[in-house]
Amino acid sequence: MDPGPPLRLRPTAAQAAGRGVHSGVIVGAAGSTVALLAGWLVTGGLGPAGWIAVLLPLMAGGSVGAGLGLAFGRGEGADVDEFGITAVPAAIPSHASWRHIADLRSERRGGRVHIAVYLRDGRSVRLRAPYHGRLLAADPEFERKLVMLRQLWNTHRHTTR
Repeated sequence: MDPGPPLRLRPTAAQAAGRGVHSGVIVGAAGSTVALLAGWLVTGGLGPAGWIAVLLPLMAGGSVGAGLGLAFGRGEGADVDEFGITAVPAAIPSHASWRHIADLRSERRGGRVHIAVYLRDGRSVRLRAPYHGRLLAADPEFERKLVMLRQLWNTHRHTTR
């Protein structure tokens, strides 16, 4: 019997864009600081054009960050199949078989709710996706994904593989 393709759990497009915007604005803030200091030192103050020059790196950083987040920010998460959960990209442990998992829980950390996998040897691994947070970090399907993982774990945890 063909096991079928694994279930791929990845950040949503909005989550990837939101993380990109966050990173881009941080980089843009450095550019804005340089523009602010340069404008202040050269002219002794900032006029309307100077403030535009200060805000432009923030807006550009956020826009570029959103695009890069959409292009490259959806590559992390977990693959789930009948053998267990595999972290993507590989974490330690990179694969946890269902029979080695003691519990699956949702945990709140830093304003987000993540899925934590507790292993029988006492270690725990927090999955990088799915997660649920505020604004762009919201995943309307988070609870469904958590229930689906728990059902798969309950179904396969007593297998001999």
